[in-house]
Amino acid sequence: MRHYWISAVVLALISTVVVGFVHYSTSKPTYTSNADVVFTSRAFESFRDPDSAASYTTSLVQTYSNYLQSPSVLGPIAHSIDPAMNASNLKQGIEFTPGPMLLQLSYESGSKAQGDKVMKALTDEVRRAVGQTPTTSDKTPVIEIARTSVSTTQVAGTTASLTRSGAIGLLIGLVIGLVYLFLRALLDTRVRSVDAVMEVTDSSVLGALPKAVGVGTDVTVLARNLRFIAPRDGARTVLLASSVPGEGAGEVALRAADELAGTGDRVLLIDADLRGHQATTAAGASGEGLADVLAGRAEASDVIVTRETSRHEGAALLPAGSAVGNPAELLAGEKPAATLAALAGDYDEVILAGAPILSGSDSLLIAPLVAATVPVIGLGRVNRSDLVECLELLDAGDATLGGVVLTGVTRPTSGKDPYSPLATAAQH
Repeated sequence: MRHYWISAVVLALISTVVVGFVHYSTSKPTYTSNADVVFTSRAFESFRDPDSAASYTTSLVQTYSNYLQSPSVLGPIAHSIDPAMNASNLKQGIEFTPGPMLLQLSYESGSKAQGDKVMKALTDEVRRAVGQTPTTSDKTPVIEIARTSVSTTQVAGTTASLTRSGAIGLLIGLVIGLVYLFLRALLDTRVRSVDAVMEVTDSSVLGALPKAVGVGTDVTVLARNLRFIAPRDGARTVLLASSVPGEGAGEVALRAADELAGTGDRVLLIDADLRGHQATTAAGASGEGLADVLAGRAEASDVIVTRETSRHEGAALLPAGSAVGNPAELLAGEKPAATLAALAGDYDEVILAGAPILSGSDSLLIAPLVAATVPVIGLGRVNRSDLVECLELLDAGDATLGGVVLTGVTRPTSGKDPYSPLATAAQH
């Protein structure tokens, strides 16, 4: 997950700024308008039972509340506020609370003037309704309004605030960043670390190379480790092949072979990638090669190229040769084994740069013929499922796994824990 931290932080920062700006720009103050209508009655003496009088006046207050909620009252008020508003919309925003000799009204809006207007209109309607209430036999009003009060206050925390908008933006930005990290880790199945490789195989790491494979300590360590691979029938033959294209197996094989040649060993590099010709291209070579030898059109001794590096004599190269439509036909049968055995007798080490294992059967046909096969694993390039399938195919094909080589390593391997998976790939 650490590979996504930079992009997650950038996303979180952008989200914080955007959310904070939008929240601040759209923050509008909210106002709550309250109206209290207090009733009084001088007609209690006209009732024989005080409870009956109280019940009657309470029912009147409830009647006034119901009346105020009717479309005939709310419709004109709503229309005066906004021609597009209807009684139902306005009713949803008003809270009516009738009680004994008291009617409380509450309305929330984005405008103080609008709240005052609604409350004033409602209290006026209450006065009109009370004025039309029948009187007792002695002309005494059954109920009267003793007092009305209207107040409008701003709801706390609704004013636009840079601090609050920034805090909300930061919180949402952090959540977005964490969700991004989680989803990337969940959906990205690429192998990105030595730990991920070790979850798939327990083979030793023979080399840990940077993205740009060149001459250096890392290649020297790889070459040293390749010399420890046990020979087969007296010949130390090693196949280096990746799972999928783009992991750098051809260039790794070329650099390792040249480094071995620099120690004084007789080294032959065979480009067995008859489709991609990666090692041949990296060496700047061309012409006839392995394909022509296997097809019987050339002798190996005639097409092997002697090379020089900037520091010392390089490894001899048997190029991939002429383009062929189906390399597997040339690599099957007894001719490849016989050719390899004949060449191995003339060299201390023979390094083969194979085709990507999942791209065809080419490397799988060669793997049983060599002393060891070393998969080249490009960190960040190969999916876990592809790597697992590659190793399973090699195992099913009776290949001897001699270790693995990592490419695309961004951190140095020197000074590692001697018990870590990278210990064998570190310079001591």
